[in-house]
Amino acid sequence: MGPLCESHNSDFLEVRNTLTLNVFHFVCQDEVHHVHQSPGLSEGEVKATHKRREKVLMCLETLGIYCEQNNVPNIVVLGSGGGLRAMIALLGTLMELKKQNFLDAVMYLCGVSGSTWCMSLLYENGKWSEKLMSLEEELCESLSNSSWHLGKAEEYLEELSKDENYSLTDFWAACFVYQILQQFDENELADHSEAVETGVNPYPIYAAVDKEKLSEKGGNFPGLWGSAIGSMEENIKFIRDILGRLVQLRLRTLFVVLERDTVIACQANLLLLDLQLCAISGSDPKEVFEKLRSVLSDDKEKTASIKLCTAIHNTWAMKTREERMASCAELGEQIEKEFGGHLGQGIPQGKLPPSQAVLLGSVWGLLRVVSKTVQCVLTWKWGTTHNFLYKSPNIKPSYLVENKIISLIDAGLAINSAYPLVLQAQRQTDLIISFDFSSGDPFETIKKAASYCQENHIPFPNIKDQKMDENNPSDCYIFRGDKSCPTVMHFPLFNNVNCSGEIEDYRKRFSTFRMSFPGEAIKDLLKKAGLNVSNNRAKIRNEINRLVLSSRTKELQKRVFVSFYTR
Repeated sequence: MGPLCESHNSDFLEVRNTLTLNVFHFVCQDEVHHVHQSPGLSEGEVKATHKRREKVLMCLETLGIYCEQNNVPNIVVLGSGGGLRAMIALLGTLMELKKQNFLDAVMYLCGVSGSTWCMSLLYENGKWSEKLMSLEEELCESLSNSSWHLGKAEEYLEELSKDENYSLTDFWAACFVYQILQQFDENELADHSEAVETGVNPYPIYAAVDKEKLSEKGGNFPGLWGSAIGSMEENIKFIRDILGRLVQLRLRTLFVVLERDTVIACQANLLLLDLQLCAISGSDPKEVFEKLRSVLSDDKEKTASIKLCTAIHNTWAMKTREERMASCAELGEQIEKEFGGHLGQGIPQGKLPPSQAVLLGSVWGLLRVVSKTVQCVLTWKWGTTHNFLYKSPNIKPSYLVENKIISLIDAGLAINSAYPLVLQAQRQTDLIISFDFSSGDPFETIKKAASYCQENHIPFPNIKDQKMDENNPSDCYIFRGDKSCPTVMHFPLFNNVNCSGEIEDYRKRFSTFRMSFPGEAIKDLLKKAGLNVSNNRAKIRNEINRLVLSSRTKELQKRVFVSFYTR
């Protein structure tokens, strides 16, 4: 089972697990699919959270907090994005929440980007929250191993590139995430059902953002939310490096058996990535254009690409960054049209001796990977998947049914923490415990969340009254609102308590675009993340207790009112 969308208020959606939360229901009659849209939480989520409530109730009792089952507070833990840093920090946070007896009081665990890498590995184990110590040892051993097999990544990429919806998300999984986790995670959300339905673990929420709607409306559009990649420039550099290594490894001695057009297409594709980097960074593209013209001029009979290349170079200085990137995409389309047709036709038959045919067969898949990946870079194509709601009648909002293919991308590009998902009224969130593992401003996520809520008329605490120093943050901030919105506890990862005087050093040491950290660094990061919980144990318990007392007061007032009214 694959992902699907849940629709609640207005245009707000999320990508969810078909087994545990499916508010769009399929009915197939005579090969015609009908979709029924529900306004509330799915039956799967209702059952799972009801079961979880029993666990939460027992946990609160161990903390000396007593309440009735119908007044159990809905506590949410948010883990932000931040690559490998976020993955390790969330693990350290969850470990300490377990040690301090808070983890079993959590109803929802919601992650973005790097935090979801941690979550997806944990939820492979049906009782992960009871086995965190052993799982931590396994993960630390795996994460401290910086070696990886480029050949295995190539094999995986070749298989993925056969899919018509191949995108940079596939490349990212096969190369970047594989380097970090030392494994290919091919599990689907439905595979996590055992870890969810029993109530042993918090109910997980993963998410993505609709690329087109994000582009149209910006971060405050209530689109497909939830699950950050680095900057475009850093991503392209990474992709260029991997593709270059693959080509050098596999094709350097095999160009003699490739047709000339295929060689030109392969070389030009790599140069197009260099040109795209020039467009983004503003660096001088003269050398790249010279190399491109040299490659394209190898075939004297085909001139359209080299003419376009020259025209783009002549007008480059007059164009904006966006116009230069669009020109790169245009040139990529022309090169593909003029030189790349052989890849779509398959391996040439009968033209080569058997020995050379075998050699060509071994690299043909890689040629397809290079071509399709470069085209994805030039169009910035991520997360493409079939839209099961396409042309379905009576679905709101209407844009959900307009496109046959949709692109679901990392929600960290919008808000690097999944506040919008847990602020839905149906989830009745009482307390948000937000752990921010972002780079840069450690308050950006909560600022964007506040802006999003104001734009979309969603109750949210006032955050303007507290001083937030991004260069010297404290370890815990508490934002309380009125009865219509949850309390938010915000924890910057590196702060003036757990690394006093060394905040900037830690930020540089654990930068986002890192594939691995040494074992000692991993242990240090786990410890720093855990300190944000242990140092604030009393504050966390007090906020939970305050919510329970408030809920008990409201229930008592309600009973008194009903008693008085019935008399």
